[in-house]
Amino acid sequence: MLSFSETATIEAEPEYLWQVASDLKAWQDWDPHVEKLGFEGRFEVGASGWTKPRGGPRGNFTITSIEDGRSYSTESPMPMGKMLINTIFEPVGEGKVKVTREVELSGAFVPVFKKLFLKGMRADMHETFAALEAEAQRRAAAQA
Repeated sequence: MLSFSETATIEAEPEYLWQVASDLKAWQDWDPHVEKLGFEGRFEVGASGWTKPRGGPRGNFTITSIEDGRSYSTESPMPMGKMLINTIFEPVGEGKVKVTREVELSGAFVPVFKKLFLKGMRADMHETFAALEAEAQRRAAAQA
Protein backbone atom coordinates (compact mmCIF):
# COMPACT_ATOMS: atom_id res chain seq x y z
CA MET A 1 0.00 0.00 0.00
CA LEU A 2 1.07 3.58 -0.68
CA SER A 3 -0.44 6.64 1.02
CA PHE A 4 0.45 10.29 0.56
CA SER A 5 -1.19 13.68 0.76
CA GLU A 6 -0.62 17.29 -0.21
CA THR A 7 -2.15 20.42 1.32
CA ALA A 8 -2.43 24.07 0.37
CA THR A 9 -4.22 27.09 1.79
CA ILE A 10 -6.29 28.77 -0.89
CA GLU A 11 -7.59 32.32 -0.87
CA ALA A 12 -11.18 31.88 -1.96
CA GLU A 13 -14.63 31.87 -0.47
CA PRO A 14 -15.65 28.30 0.42
CA GLU A 15 -18.86 28.37 -1.64
CA TYR A 16 -16.98 29.30 -4.84
CA LEU A 17 -14.27 26.76 -4.15
CA TRP A 18 -16.88 24.03 -3.75
CA GLN A 19 -18.70 25.26 -6.87
CA VAL A 20 -15.51 24.77 -8.90
CA ALA A 21 -14.52 21.45 -7.32
CA SER A 22 -17.96 19.90 -7.75
CA ASP A 23 -18.28 20.99 -11.40
CA LEU A 24 -16.50 17.93 -12.77
CA LYS A 25 -17.39 18.63 -16.40
CA ALA A 26 -15.33 21.85 -16.23
CA TRP A 27 -12.18 20.35 -14.66
CA GLN A 28 -10.43 20.03 -18.01
CA ASP A 29 -11.03 23.76 -18.61
CA TRP A 30 -9.09 24.97 -15.56
CA ASP A 31 -7.03 22.09 -14.09
CA PRO A 32 -3.63 21.71 -15.81
CA HIS A 33 -3.42 18.11 -14.55
CA VAL A 34 -6.54 17.05 -16.50
CA GLU A 35 -5.99 16.79 -20.25
CA LYS A 36 -9.40 15.24 -20.99
CA LEU A 37 -12.40 14.21 -18.96
CA GLY A 38 -15.61 12.33 -19.53
CA PHE A 39 -18.43 12.80 -17.06
CA GLU A 40 -22.18 12.79 -17.56
CA GLY A 41 -24.84 13.30 -14.98
CA ARG A 42 -24.78 14.89 -11.57
CA PHE A 43 -22.08 15.22 -8.94
CA GLU A 44 -23.41 12.52 -6.63
CA VAL A 45 -22.33 9.32 -4.95
CA GLY A 46 -22.22 6.50 -7.49
CA ALA A 47 -21.64 8.77 -10.49
CA SER A 48 -18.70 7.78 -12.64
CA GLY A 49 -16.51 9.09 -15.40
CA TRP A 50 -12.95 9.04 -16.68
CA THR A 51 -9.94 11.34 -16.76
CA LYS A 52 -6.80 11.47 -18.85
CA PRO A 53 -4.20 13.11 -16.60
CA ARG A 54 -1.15 14.86 -17.96
CA GLY A 55 1.61 12.27 -18.31
CA GLY A 56 -0.61 9.35 -17.39
CA PRO A 57 -3.05 6.90 -18.91
CA ARG A 58 -6.79 7.41 -19.06
CA GLY A 59 -8.51 6.01 -15.98
CA ASN A 60 -12.05 5.53 -14.72
CA PHE A 61 -13.37 6.84 -11.41
CA THR A 62 -16.49 6.58 -9.29
CA ILE A 63 -17.59 9.11 -6.68
CA THR A 64 -17.80 7.17 -3.42
CA SER A 65 -18.70 9.87 -0.88
CA ILE A 66 -19.67 13.52 -0.69
CA GLU A 67 -20.00 15.79 2.31
CA ASP A 68 -21.52 18.85 0.68
CA GLY A 69 -19.14 21.79 0.80
CA ARG A 70 -16.56 19.85 2.82
CA SER A 71 -15.20 16.80 0.98
CA TYR A 72 -15.59 14.25 -1.75
CA SER A 73 -13.92 10.92 -2.47
CA THR A 74 -13.33 8.90 -5.61
CA GLU A 75 -12.20 5.36 -6.31
CA SER A 76 -10.34 4.34 -9.45
CA PRO A 77 -9.43 0.84 -10.54
CA MET A 78 -5.73 0.41 -11.24
CA PRO A 79 -4.01 -2.56 -12.84
CA MET A 80 -4.03 -5.17 -10.07
CA GLY A 81 -5.33 -2.70 -7.48
CA LYS A 82 -7.16 0.56 -6.88
CA MET A 83 -6.63 4.22 -6.02
CA LEU A 84 -8.70 6.14 -3.48
CA ILE A 85 -8.61 9.94 -3.48
CA ASN A 86 -10.17 12.04 -0.73
CA THR A 87 -10.32 15.82 -1.21
CA ILE A 88 -11.07 17.86 1.92
CA PHE A 89 -11.95 21.57 2.23
CA GLU A 90 -11.52 23.21 5.65
CA PRO A 91 -12.24 26.94 6.13
CA VAL A 92 -9.34 28.46 8.08
CA GLY A 93 -10.31 32.10 8.23
CA GLU A 94 -12.22 34.66 6.26
CA GLY A 95 -11.74 33.96 2.58
CA LYS A 96 -9.25 31.11 3.14
CA VAL A 97 -9.66 27.37 2.81
CA LYS A 98 -7.19 24.59 3.52
CA VAL A 99 -7.43 21.99 0.76
CA THR A 100 -6.01 18.53 1.36
CA ARG A 101 -5.85 15.72 -1.18
CA GLU A 102 -5.21 12.29 0.33
CA VAL A 103 -4.28 9.43 -1.99
CA GLU A 104 -4.14 5.73 -1.15
CA LEU A 105 -3.10 3.06 -3.62
CA SER A 106 -3.27 -0.66 -3.03
CA GLY A 107 -2.40 -3.74 -5.01
CA ALA A 108 0.42 -5.02 -7.13
CA PHE A 109 0.56 -1.82 -9.24
CA VAL A 110 1.97 0.23 -6.32
CA PRO A 111 5.70 -0.28 -7.16
CA VAL A 112 5.09 0.73 -10.79
CA PHE A 113 3.11 3.78 -9.70
CA LYS A 114 5.86 4.83 -7.29
CA LYS A 115 8.47 4.61 -10.03
CA LEU A 116 6.53 6.18 -12.90
CA PHE A 117 3.84 8.49 -11.52
CA LEU A 118 4.28 9.45 -7.84
CA LYS A 119 6.63 12.41 -8.21
CA GLY A 120 4.65 13.92 -11.08
CA MET A 121 1.30 13.46 -9.35
CA ARG A 122 2.51 15.15 -6.17
CA ALA A 123 3.87 18.11 -8.15
CA ASP A 124 0.68 18.32 -10.20
CA MET A 125 -1.43 18.57 -7.04
CA HIS A 126 0.11 21.95 -6.23
CA GLU A 127 -0.53 23.17 -9.77
CA THR A 128 -4.12 21.97 -9.40
CA PHE A 129 -4.48 23.81 -6.07
CA ALA A 130 -3.22 27.06 -7.65
CA ALA A 131 -5.56 26.64 -10.62
CA LEU A 132 -8.47 25.83 -8.28
CA GLU A 133 -7.80 29.05 -6.38
CA ALA A 134 -7.66 31.09 -9.61
CA GLU A 135 -10.88 29.57 -10.97
CA ALA A 136 -12.77 30.08 -7.68
CA GLN A 137 -11.63 33.73 -7.64
CA ARG A 138 -12.62 34.14 -11.30
CA ARG A 139 -16.11 32.75 -10.65
CA ALA A 140 -16.55 34.93 -7.57
CA ALA A 141 -15.57 38.06 -9.55
CA ALA A 142 -17.92 37.08 -12.39
CA GLN A 143 -20.84 36.76 -9.97
CA ALA A 144 -20.08 40.00 -8.11
